[in-house]
Amino acid sequence: MSVLSYSESGWDTQDDRWDDWEDEEMNTPMKCLFCTHTFQSPITLFRHVKQVHGFDFPKIRAKLSLDFYQSMRVVNYIRTMGLQDPNFGNVSGFSIDGTEAFINDDAYLKPVIEDDTLLYALDELDLDDTASVTSSRIGSLSRTPRVEGFDSPANLKERELMARIRTLEHQMGLRDMEVKFVTEQFEEYRQMVKRQFYDNIDDKPTGEATKDSSQDGEKEPGSDYYFNSYAGNDIHMQMLQDKVRTEGYRDFIYDNKDVFKGKVVLDVGCGTGILSMFAARAGAAKVIAVDNSDIIHKARANVIENKLDGVITLVKGKIEELELPVEKVDIIISEWMGYFLLFEAMLDSVLVARDRFLAPGGLLAPSASYIYLTAISDEDYMNDQVNYWDSVYGFKMSAMKTSGPIAEADVDVIPSSSVMATRALIAEIDHGTTSSADLDFSSSFAIEATRDAAIHAFLGYFDVAFSREQSTPGPSREELCAPVYAANSSGDENKSPLSTVSPKSLWKQPEASMNGFTTGPHGAPTHWKQTVFVLKEPVAAKQGDQVRGQFVCKKSTTNPRELDLEITYYHVPASKKGDPEYTNQDVRHQKYQLR
Repeated sequence: MSVLSYSESGWDTQDDRWDDWEDEEMNTPMKCLFCTHTFQSPITLFRHVKQVHGFDFPKIRAKLSLDFYQSMRVVNYIRTMGLQDPNFGNVSGFSIDGTEAFINDDAYLKPVIEDDTLLYALDELDLDDTASVTSSRIGSLSRTPRVEGFDSPANLKERELMARIRTLEHQMGLRDMEVKFVTEQFEEYRQMVKRQFYDNIDDKPTGEATKDSSQDGEKEPGSDYYFNSYAGNDIHMQMLQDKVRTEGYRDFIYDNKDVFKGKVVLDVGCGTGILSMFAARAGAAKVIAVDNSDIIHKARANVIENKLDGVITLVKGKIEELELPVEKVDIIISEWMGYFLLFEAMLDSVLVARDRFLAPGGLLAPSASYIYLTAISDEDYMNDQVNYWDSVYGFKMSAMKTSGPIAEADVDVIPSSSVMATRALIAEIDHGTTSSADLDFSSSFAIEATRDAAIHAFLGYFDVAFSREQSTPGPSREELCAPVYAANSSGDENKSPLSTVSPKSLWKQPEASMNGFTTGPHGAPTHWKQTVFVLKEPVAAKQGDQVRGQFVCKKSTTNPRELDLEITYYHVPASKKGDPEYTNQDVRHQKYQLR
């Protein structure tokens, strides 16, 4: 193997391959940053870039005192943008001011174009000369990166070679980082395989071993799918564009900056990192953002781009398994809510984080949550979702009803005009004291018809509260059970007796010093929508009649992220509603699944 040697007189003249290498490597045309034109010299290339594309790279480089590696990042960033957007080269007036995150992002040290000779010739530009690139003066050697063990370069060839050596050194560093990352990912995969397969092998028959594994909870059904479903952009855009959700968290954090100032905050299921960045902007001393989905890699980029990486630390993994860089945290923030509040069972993970990491007297945001049940009368919904199967292009498909909304709880946005009953609070959850076992619940309820109508379905939704102190997680029960609507006092008989939404039911109580939001039909629509429990047979109700019953909610036995729900109910005429012992003989029972 031939080895290039270096002496004070230059490259060893005995290496007869030097001239060939020079011809092949040093005379390779350099591609323009914005278009397909090529050039033999960086001077002519950057003259073209300035005159045609309006970007005076040498002048900007000198003005911002960009070093060799920062200059490389700029070149590679522009080339990356050109690959991502074919129209990028048509942009006029592209410029930088030195605050861009990519200037110090080592990801842009990796050449976009293989053997990009422009990178190795950057130091042919005179950084001390702020004149236009129209100057033909050869650049100074003073800014050429030094290579340890070698003297200063004596000519252009040596300078280009040293630049190439330094570039390769950085590329090797990046490759080392990539190898480390892949090694860590492989170790995670190996441990996952071990947990899912090898740890379950014993002397029992296959069926029995599978049963034990399920009972021990070593493998959550669908857990990989659950985390993978949060890796893409679409679901996060949907959540971020939900103003009720995102602004609800933002307003609590920004309205209570004194609560967050100087605190250590844990964000469970950080997603894009938006809540972590809210907390950092509010003055948190340190924020630890945790997510087991690959979205965390984009979250890290978001944090760096917004220059919050000095406050926010991102950790990939399950909160149940990983260790944090701190022993305790002061505040836990998390957007864990699913359909009907408890679908996806992410609150369980938040409770684990609370028990493992929350300091005594610490705060959870949100601090409490509430599930409500009411009733609707909605012919349009029934025709679209249920009665549709009575005639499908002239054919009856009644069997489809039994596996549709009647058997499976439906998630949809229901207009407030369809609501025809008061609401009942069926679950009140203090996030500071509840347990995972408590999240399976059974609750009695009684709702009252506010107008004459056929009850087609029960309707479920939830509210959340944000308190400054976990010791007072939410409003009083009296406030929670207050009517959604204020009575109509206008005397207009055409209006519903309950026509005006009360501020309390919308969490608009500036004097209450407590934030919150609702997902109910009386509020602005959210991505959680509402949960519809269609009745097999409608209930004919008059104003003042009641429906009483029992509501049961449990995690599914086949997938704990899903819910099995049961409703037992009966109709109570207005004349009998004063009798708490009254029981209608026509007691109905329905089961639903939320999948």
